[in-house]
Amino acid sequence: MSSPRLRKQFDKLYDRYINNTSGTQIDEIADLLCCTRRNTRMVLNKMSDEGWISWTPAVGRGKSSALAFFSSPESVNYGLAKRYINEGKLDVALDILEGNQDVLLELIHGALGVSHEKGKQVVKLPYYRQLQTLMPSLAIRRSEQHLMQQLFNGLTQLNKRGDIEGDIAHHWDMLTPTHWRFFLRPSIAFHDGKPLTFQDIKDTFFALSSNFVFSHIQEVTNPNLNVVDFILTTDDYYFDSKLTQFNAKIIPNTAHESITYARSPIGTGPYKVSENSDKKLTLIANEHYFGYRPLIDSVEVWTLPNIAPIQLKLGFEVYEGDHSVSYGEQVDADRGCTYLLLNRQSGLAADSDWKEYLSQTITPLLLLNELQNANMNGIGLFNAYGLLPGLQHCLNRKKIAFIQPEKGSIVRLGYETEHPLYPLLGAIIKRRLALDGIKLVIKEFDTMELLDSECTAHID
Repeated sequence: MSSPRLRKQFDKLYDRYINNTSGTQIDEIADLLCCTRRNTRMVLNKMSDEGWISWTPAVGRGKSSALAFFSSPESVNYGLAKRYINEGKLDVALDILEGNQDVLLELIHGALGVSHEKGKQVVKLPYYRQLQTLMPSLAIRRSEQHLMQQLFNGLTQLNKRGDIEGDIAHHWDMLTPTHWRFFLRPSIAFHDGKPLTFQDIKDTFFALSSNFVFSHIQEVTNPNLNVVDFILTTDDYYFDSKLTQFNAKIIPNTAHESITYARSPIGTGPYKVSENSDKKLTLIANEHYFGYRPLIDSVEVWTLPNIAPIQLKLGFEVYEGDHSVSYGEQVDADRGCTYLLLNRQSGLAADSDWKEYLSQTITPLLLLNELQNANMNGIGLFNAYGLLPGLQHCLNRKKIAFIQPEKGSIVRLGYETEHPLYPLLGAIIKRRLALDGIKLVIKEFDTMELLDSECTAHID
C-alpha cells in the first residue's frame, strides 16, 4: 500500500501538470519532487503501479515524456481510506481523509452489510465497543447475552413465542418438585471437537452455586447414559424455565480455570469465534452443529468507538430462506429496557423519603425530553412501561408524599463504561438534582467491577 510520502508527491505532480497539454521532462519532475532522476523514475513507476498515472518516458535526454492522470488526489485518498477501512484501520482512514467524518461514515456504510467473499455470505456490523467478555456467567450486557445464544446451548431454551423447548436436552420430566430429569441429545461436541460430557454439565452448575437462581441445586447426577438428574433443596415447579437463562449455558469443564476463555470461548452453538481482537469480532458457522446450520457463513462485528451511534444506520435484519438480506431497513424494539436501580439495602434509597424523591424526580419523560433536546432522539428510544416491550409494570403508580432532601446532600450514581448513552443520562440527572441543591457523584464500572458487590456497595 502506498506511503503518505508517495501521496504527497502525487499531490504536487497533479497540481503542477493536470492542465499541461504538452509533454513533460524527467528533469522538471525531479526538481518538483526534490529527487534524483533515478528516484524520480522509481516514484513515477510506483504511481503507475497504483493506477494513478500513465507515464511513458521518451527515448533520449531532453525529450518530452507523456504523463496522463487516471486519478485525482481526492479519489486516491478515497480509495486508500476504503482499503484501510476494510482492514479495520479506521484511525488511519480518518487521517487520510483529513478528519472528514462524513466521508468516513459514507465509506463505512459501504463496507457494512452483506457481501459474498470467496463463495461465502458475510455480514458486517458496526458496534461502539469491544465484545471481549463472552462467558455466560459474566454476560450482563444485552449484546453479550445475545451472543450467548449464538455461541452456546443450554439444556432448555425459549423459542420466539417465549415457550420453553428442548436444546441440549430433547425431553425432561419433573419427577417431583425437587427432582428433575433431563434426557440429552447424543454425540454433541464443542467447537474444538471435544465431546460434551456429563462432567461439563455438572461443573457448569457447580460454578453457579453462588447465583441465587441456582443456589438450591443440591446435587447433579448421571443415572444413565445421556440422562442428567437435578436434586433441589426446595420445591421448584419452574426449574426448566430457569435453565433457559444465558448464564445456564453449558461450557467445557476446562473453561473455569482458563484466563483467556472469556475472550476466545468454546461452546456448542451454531457459531464459533474465529477472531476476537480490539478491532473486530468474527464468528463463523459451526459446521458440526447438532441443530440447523446457519445460512450466514460469517459475521464480523467491527469496533467503531469514536463514531457516535446516532451516526450509524440503526437496524439489521437478516431474512433467511426466500427473503432478501437487507441492512438498515428494519428496527425492532429491543427485548429489554434501560432502568435506574435504587440501592435500598445500603444506599440513600433505604430511606423512604429518598426513595420517593429519586423515583418522582428522575422520571423517564424527563430523561427522554432532555435527550431529545440533545439531538439524541434519533437513536430510537421511547418510554418503557415495563421491563419488556408490551408489558406494563409502571402504570398508575400513586405518588407518595416525601420530605425534601437537605441541600448539599450527595448522591452516588454508578453505570457501566463504554456506553454512549449513560454519560448523557448521568449529565441530565446531575443537572436536575442540582436544581434542588443536591450534588451527584458519578462512578464508572467495568463489567468485572459491576459483578463485585464490594465495588458497588457505596452506590445509591
